[in-house]
Amino acid sequence: MTIKSDTLFTKKYNTLFRWVMKHEYTEYTLTGGRGSCKSSFISLCIVILIVMFPQFNALVVRKTAKNLRRSVFEQIAWAISKLGLQDRFKIPKSETSALPIVYQRSSGAKQYIIFVGCDNAEKIKSIKVAQGYFALIWFEEKTEFSSTEIQNVKVSAMRGGSKFYVFESYNPPSSARHWCNIDARMSKKDRIVFHTTYLDIPREWLGDALMNEIEHAKATNKLAYENIFLGIATGTGKNVFENVELREITDREIAAFDWVYRGIDWGYFPDPYAYGAMSYDMAKNELYIFDELYLYKHGNYEAYKATAAHMEARGMSIAVDRIIADSAEPKSIADFNQWGSNVRGAIKGVGSLDAGFKWLQSLRRIVIDPARCPHATDEFTLYEYEIDKRTGEVMSGYPQGQPDHYLALTRYALEEIWRKKGA
Repeated sequence: MTIKSDTLFTKKYNTLFRWVMKHEYTEYTLTGGRGSCKSSFISLCIVILIVMFPQFNALVVRKTAKNLRRSVFEQIAWAISKLGLQDRFKIPKSETSALPIVYQRSSGAKQYIIFVGCDNAEKIKSIKVAQGYFALIWFEEKTEFSSTEIQNVKVSAMRGGSKFYVFESYNPPSSARHWCNIDARMSKKDRIVFHTTYLDIPREWLGDALMNEIEHAKATNKLAYENIFLGIATGTGKNVFENVELREITDREIAAFDWVYRGIDWGYFPDPYAYGAMSYDMAKNELYIFDELYLYKHGNYEAYKATAAHMEARGMSIAVDRIIADSAEPKSIADFNQWGSNVRGAIKGVGSLDAGFKWLQSLRRIVIDPARCPHATDEFTLYEYEIDKRTGEVMSGYPQGQPDHYLALTRYALEEIWRKKGA
């Protein structure tokens, strides 16, 4: 079939459409504000790919089955009509009809677009098609799912073929700590994250009602406008660290670091033993976190051996490279040094936690590689101020009881810097 993309969607989507047609990626995560035509674009791609590839079937997923007909089902039906293919697809009309949409080929073969809710996990596991496989999966309103639910659907559906497309669409939640926002900032080899807003769409496509709503929000509530219509994670104001950036830190970058700082937070179980390495760029006032090792139920000697091997594999030496550790366990420090490490205890003292955290908050950026350091990523992005349940106000002081092992070892590792800064 011949596709004239400029008649189907705005120019902003042209590059993404070419990538889809060439199968440049397996996963296509579409984020953005309301009115940015994300769902329209995905529905068009699914219908086009069904027609192009006889072995392809599609699985369209919402969190709950009750939301299927009036959302993704109608969206796919719209795409079929937009493409002028109504005569080639069988679309159930009755509200009580089963939802599969069927594409009937001239050969007699049938392909299916099946709609399911994630509230029926067993149904998803048992879904099968007579011909071909589920090459196309669409998660609409990704924020409604948990990451585990999405992974489980992928495991159940992505089998029996060699080429897959996974589409995800959602408006970013306001909180930067929401798992979808964190996931979108993570670099994945076979995924593209594509962000659009209503500003990318011709005004006449949006209609006066939506444009009036947008303009009213822009004039009266800046944060709501930025989150709802620009798709910006405006935040809740409760994050301890608002200066975190998640991205890949390359081997080349690491090799060029002039100084590397290392820290240890002692633990066994349920608290882990945690080791980490990072670099501070004084000129840019930026911190780069690129290495971690978390161990559970490891005695001191086991932790020492594991850390030594971990460092050696990364071109470092536990015997030569200095590590600053929690001084609350002098025996652990003595054990490590007896076995040949270069560990000394942090100075710590009254006010050191506040001083260390304030200095970290003052940095221009804290860059964390989420692939190399998943625990550091979680701790820095999820660490938030506690709220007084009675008044709803943010409580003074830094929170206790939230995971903070990498946060602690970061303070230890960089103690000589932030103490000199007088933070």
